[in-house]
Amino acid sequence: MTRPIDHLNASDASNAHAPDGLRRVLRVALRLWGIDEHTAQGWLPWLQSQHPRLAWQIARDRAAVGADIVVHVVKPSARRSDGFCWNSIGANGAMVRSRDGARSEVALLAGHARQLPNRRAGHWAIAGTLDSCAALDALARALHASAVHGPDGRIAVRTDLLALIATRLDAMEAPMLDED
Repeated sequence: MTRPIDHLNASDASNAHAPDGLRRVLRVALRLWGIDEHTAQGWLPWLQSQHPRLAWQIARDRAAVGADIVVHVVKPSARRSDGFCWNSIGANGAMVRSRDGARSEVALLAGHARQLPNRRAGHWAIAGTLDSCAALDALARALHASAVHGPDGRIAVRTDLLALIATRLDAMEAPMLDED
């Protein structure tokens, strides 16, 4: 049953607040596939300044201990003859191994959809025309939108929601139209 909205209770809205426990940051670990770590380290200060509710780090091992979500940043590097890409294969294998449900993992392809591996596991976001740092910025906004707090207080990412809102990241960066 629905209630008419002709008598809004404005006090409910003005008294609403987020519990203090929701102030925790989402810890994001970047696993690099074909991307120089020194280059990726250069992105971190800017990403942290743009998204203070996300704590960014480079994952140097498969475990990525302490991370709430792992983002596999994949630079495509295909052989001309058959399109095979070691970087995509490595990231895809990591995504297959991550399906135990312990935490969320997503792959960010720093390229175009035609460079995706034919068979892949999990959610793959596509940077398209964006450079890797700009694509991570767009993905960060999607992470904010899909983050939830579990009953134990931990932050998790709803990968089903993330898959709906963050597939082609360059499409999220459409310029605003002037209303002239």
